Amino acid sequence: MDAPPAIHIGFIDFTLFEDSPEFYATYKLSNVKNHKIYTDKLQLSVVELRHTELATSEDRHYHIDQWARLFKARTWEELKAMAMTNQYIEAAANTIYELSSDESVQEQCRRREEFEHYQRLREQKITVLSRTVAEKEAVIADIKAENAQLKELLADALEKLHKNQS
Repeated sequence: MDAPPAIHIGFIDFTLFEDSPEFYATYKLSNVKNHKIYTDKLQLSVVELRHTELATSEDRHYHIDQWARLFKARTWEELKAMAMTNQYIEAAANTIYELSSDESVQEQCRRREEFEHYQRLREQKITVLSRTVAEKEAVIADIKAENAQLKELLADALEKLHKNQS
């Protein structure tokens, strides 16, 4: 059976690999030893919205940079201006407008934003608490060391006292 390829195109607002940022990259499954491609039927394409300046002439030829601008748009005016340049972007902009007008979609977006906000706060609290725990563990270690020294001094003092009494 000759199945059509499954192609995923993801637009991300972060850098996937800090040591080698790219605007547009395609990934396929491959053998880690000999780097042979497992199949051409599965492909992941990623557009990094933070690196539009790295778009190649080929990326611009296929209008990938325009799609990135669509996802980076902040106002309806920007979307409308882009929609006038390309029928596919116009259709996407219309869909975005329709979805954002839908109250249930707005509610989902609001809940998603609240969840992301909660997750950021949670991560911050975990960081602060981890630091606090580390600081308290250091204090406890210092106290234990001091306690051990005091026990040694006490043992020495008791030993001297016993020697003096004998």
